[in-house]
Amino acid sequence: MSYNIETCITNLRSTGPSACKGILGYDAMLLWTAESFEIANEAAALLEATYVDAVDALTMHPFKIFDEVEPAIEDDIEQELATGVTLFVREGKYGGIGRFELDLCSLPKYRTFNEVSGRAFIVTANSKIYGTSPDGAKFKGFKLSKLHTSKLGGTDGSTARFVDVRYQFKTPSEMADFPAVPNIGTTWDPLTLQGLIDVTVTVENSAEGLVTLSVASDCDGEPVTGLVETDFTILASNGTTEMLPGAVFTDVGDGTYTITFTTPVLPADTYTANLKTAANQTTGGYAPGAADSFTISA
Repeated sequence: MSYNIETCITNLRSTGPSACKGILGYDAMLLWTAESFEIANEAAALLEATYVDAVDALTMHPFKIFDEVEPAIEDDIEQELATGVTLFVREGKYGGIGRFELDLCSLPKYRTFNEVSGRAFIVTANSKIYGTSPDGAKFKGFKLSKLHTSKLGGTDGSTARFVDVRYQFKTPSEMADFPAVPNIGTTWDPLTLQGLIDVTVTVENSAEGLVTLSVASDCDGEPVTGLVETDFTILASNGTTEMLPGAVFTDVGDGTYTITFTTPVLPADTYTANLKTAANQTTGGYAPGAADSFTISA
């Protein structure tokens, strides 16, 4: 090494102008993920199925679209010395306050994420997924330092009751130095992503040759239609023997499903009926509650 060569600044990059404009709209939605969650490469980051599969596997939880959003970005932290010198300490953190209407049934579910470590992708108003890629291949959300859903807000009668979701990201360099936005174009819209819907499966009646099940969402009681046979499971009392193969499955169309057992009919036993976990459903998107049971007598 020669004398007087600067070594404190390295890997400087060119600063020539670009014809590109800013591609990000305002923050419209958060996709919370486990801290360890990452998408392996850009090709996978382009696919809707990657995100849907993550939701079904409970490693990603989309929050509702914000009805309004307020940026809450820290100023850079600097220290002023008595000598008049100003020292740079750290960059201010990026965050915001998103507001939306939320029913009382869903509110406690959102609050389970309060102060839980994790990451979040930002989905912008123009349907871009904004995250970070430390190596130019893997894609993940920004590390959170704050995520808090408030209690239900008040109103004077001229405004809606909102809840506030206050979020802040821990590491400014993830945004400033390693930003990543997959170019999904218009192939699909990430703003349509939604979390799993909690549902309850109820045995309406049962006999040797016929079982009738109903499925309804927990918060609003709405019937869940359009499910298929491979979304369901009926287990014998040993907890492992699956009884559905060979049965005739019928979607009645009002959230009710009939399963006809012909050869053989159900033998005497106590059975449990439920949906499979979302990751194992064909339809996907539903989180089953406790299984319902029924008994076929000898």
